[in-house]
Amino acid sequence: MPDLQMLNVINTAISGVLSVFRGVCDPHDSAEFAMAMLMLKYLTDTGLEDPPENKKFASEVRYFVPEKANFYSLHAAKNQPGNGARIDEALELIEASNSGLDKMFLFVSFDSPRLGSADQKDRILWRLLEAFNTPALDFRVNHGGIQSAAAASSEAILRHTGEASGKRGGEYLTPPELSQLIARLMQPAEGERIYDPFCGAAWTLAACNQFARQNSGGKGCLLYGQDANGNTLGLAKMNLLLHGETDSLLAWGDTLRNPSFLDADGQLSRFDVVVSHPPISLREWGHEWAENDPFGRYWRGVPPRALGDFACISHMIASLTPERGRMAVIVSLGVLFRGGAERQIRENLVKEKLIDAVIALPPKMLASTGIQTAILVLRKKKADDGILFIDASRSYQQGKILNVLREPDLDQIETTYQARINVDQYSKLASQTEVASNDYNLSVARYVEILEGEEELDLASLRAERAALRSELERLEEKLAILLQEAGHA
Repeated sequence: MPDLQMLNVINTAISGVLSVFRGVCDPHDSAEFAMAMLMLKYLTDTGLEDPPENKKFASEVRYFVPEKANFYSLHAAKNQPGNGARIDEALELIEASNSGLDKMFLFVSFDSPRLGSADQKDRILWRLLEAFNTPALDFRVNHGGIQSAAAASSEAILRHTGEASGKRGGEYLTPPELSQLIARLMQPAEGERIYDPFCGAAWTLAACNQFARQNSGGKGCLLYGQDANGNTLGLAKMNLLLHGETDSLLAWGDTLRNPSFLDADGQLSRFDVVVSHPPISLREWGHEWAENDPFGRYWRGVPPRALGDFACISHMIASLTPERGRMAVIVSLGVLFRGGAERQIRENLVKEKLIDAVIALPPKMLASTGIQTAILVLRKKKADDGILFIDASRSYQQGKILNVLREPDLDQIETTYQARINVDQYSKLASQTEVASNDYNLSVARYVEILEGEEELDLASLRAERAALRSELERLEEKLAILLQEAGHA
């Protein structure tokens, strides 16, 4: 893995790449262009010299890049008109020459009007080619691990653009430390099938497979993912390949309305590990046909029309194998305490002994929302009948845009989760009886007591909480307006 100095060099180089698009297109669009060029550069530097079928060398898959599509050929022609068309042609040639890269660049066009007039486009792409022609992004050189350097470059692009995109960036950005935490909680093993039904840029799939490789002699898992956004799915394919993950199958489509992974009988495929950061409070999720769902996912209760959180969770549960199945999902705190159909679903999940743990996260963890979040962990076969509540919301590093869970924070969460122990003001293993007495409210604050006066005043956290409450109030008012309109009281 690149050392800290090399990581800083890579981050600086990526900042230079992204500065090319400043004032030209939004960060979300710049992510697509930067990732596609990073892929082109990586494939050029690590590719085969001859064009046979994709060959495996040990666990490595290498690809063939035709000379006309070679990054250095494009760089040499950068002063000639038509940079956008040449780069698009190069990507098409690479896809056509490698079956494993089919449709990877489907939604990326460097000849797009998004980059302005023909002259402006040529100038921007001249700068982009120059920005990638740097030693920091030369993957012919081992920077403490070629694959690690490529992965670090990919992470830098997605992190910077995701944070800068705000809510739109939340479509693909799961903070790396949250993905690592989920991997630690799930502990995927060699050969297991891992599924993310709302995969975004596949950060969590990559983190889970990295965990499996580190703990099983370099052997990984089989990765499956689906996402409704085709552009985001393209980022996911590139991100996985830049992390060295080639045993993956990603599908494009609406997971709740049209799940892509089905068995021979047309029912949902089952997976050992299911992980996700689904859209928070998804509105148009398919409520109108949920009662007649062909996959029987909503028998515990049909989630509210304007709140699809439990629709996503229900799909994930239905996708678990009966014995080893386990899952982790990032949710808003509202999922843990809201009433109505959501309370009914929570009651059923508790009585089925599926809920293993609830972990409250710090504020400002996600670019997509100011609402505070938690990780919900479910298991088909649990070590005990209780539910472990962990309050990890007060130990973190404050960031400029997003807060960060540090390595000691991750260690404490993992250790407490594995031990399933009570820690004063941090964790509580609650019985089903206690949860039932709380009307199946799963808010961590109900179970982990924080003594008043011992918590330091944190103005930043208070402001973040105030912003989250305002956001929740706006969402509830919008929901009320929808319900009133449907009832004819508009």
